[in-house]
Amino acid sequence: MNATAHGAVEQVPEQTIPIDVETMRETARRALGKEADGLSENDVESLIQALRGMLFLLLPEVTAAADRHPKGDAPRVCALVGVEEASRRIRIPYMPAASPWALRHAQRLARSVMALTDHYLNLGGATVRARAGSQDV
Repeated sequence: MNATAHGAVEQVPEQTIPIDVETMRETARRALGKEADGLSENDVESLIQALRGMLFLLLPEVTAAADRHPKGDAPRVCALVGVEEASRRIRIPYMPAASPWALRHAQRLARSVMALTDHYLNLGGATVRARAGSQDV
C-alpha cells in the first residue's frame, strides 16, 4: 500500500453522498426485530454486508458533522465515542453466516447504525446537507 492510499483512508471527504437515514434505520430494525431469530443464513449474511456498508458511509459523515462543533461539546463527544465503537465493530473479522454468533454480530452492527444515524441527525448533518443543497439550485 502506498502512502497516498494509506493517508486517504484517514481523511474525511469534502463532498460525500447523501445519507438515507430512514432506509438505514429500517435495515437495522430488521436485524433487531423479533423475527430476526428466524432469518436464514443468506439473510444474515446480506444484513451483515449491508450494515457494514452503511457504517462505512456513516463514519466519515458523523465525524465531519462532529468536527463542526466545538471541542468539549457533549453531542460532539458522544458522537465521536459512537464512531469509535462502530469502527471497532466493523473491524471484527469475517464471520460465516452459519456461525451461531453471526446474528449477534449483525445486531451489534445494527445498533451502531442506529446510534450513528441518531448522532448524524443530532449534530445537524441532514440540515447542513439540506442547506448546502438549496444553495446549489
